[in-house]
Amino acid sequence: ILPLAKLLGDATEQVALHTNETIGGLLNATFGNATELIVSLFALAKGLLDVVQVSLLGSIISNTLLVLGCSCIAGGITRPVQKFNPTAASANTTLLLMSILGMSIPATLAALSEIEP
Repeated sequence: ILPLAKLLGDATEQVALHTNETIGGLLNATFGNATELIVSLFALAKGLLDVVQVSLLGSIISNTLLVLGCSCIAGGITRPVQKFNPTAASANTTLLLMSILGMSIPATLAALSEIEP
């Protein structure tokens, strides 16, 4: 899988060099998680639903928390005061909240259904 991820990354970078920033960013966002999608498809075909769930959970956590944290640290090192676009910050906060609810509500319901009254 690692050579495939590297190959996809190099291919999208080469296409981005010959196009504008918008198309390059869109390609990176589209194919950035292609290897996870491929692993998930093979795991689903073999009936490994737990592997797919953990893979998606890891992807969500790394994309939302790790990338955001590294961005804030890098910005704090290079600039004394950071400015954020309120619309983008609100959209990202809403997406993070929706992903947390999307994972916690089904998990809570599944855990409560296992408890006998």
